Amino acid sequence: MKIKQREAGDVSILEISGEMYGGPENQKLLELATEIAGNGGRKLLLNLEKVKWIASTGLGILVTTKTRFEREGGRIAMCRLNERVLTLFQVTKLVTMMEVYDSEDEALTALAK
Repeated sequence: MKIKQREAGDVSILEISGEMYGGPENQKLLELATEIAGNGGRKLLLNLEKVKWIASTGLGILVTTKTRFEREGGRIAMCRLNERVLTLFQVTKLVTMMEVYDSEDEALTALAK
C-alpha cells in the first residue's frame, strides 16, 4: 500500500493505492491521520480509487482511523471506491457508518458543509 498526501483548501486528501492488508505499511494511514488531526486538520478525505483490495485487517485500520480522527473533532470521508471494494463495504455494512462518495468533487462539496 502506498499513500500520497495533498491538500484541497482545508481538506487533507490521502490517495491510497495497492492492497490494504495488515502490517506496518497499513499503520502509516493511521499515523498520517493522527498527524493531520494533531496539526489542526479537521477534514480528511481518503481517495480509494487505486485500492485493489482490502483485507479484514485493512478494514480494521479504516474503522480505527475514522474513530480516532472523529474523536479529535474531525470529519472523514472516502471516495472513488472500485466495485470490488464498494461491494466489500456493502457486505460488511461499513457503507452505513462511513461517508462514501462516488467522486472526489462530491466528497469535497459534502465536507465543505
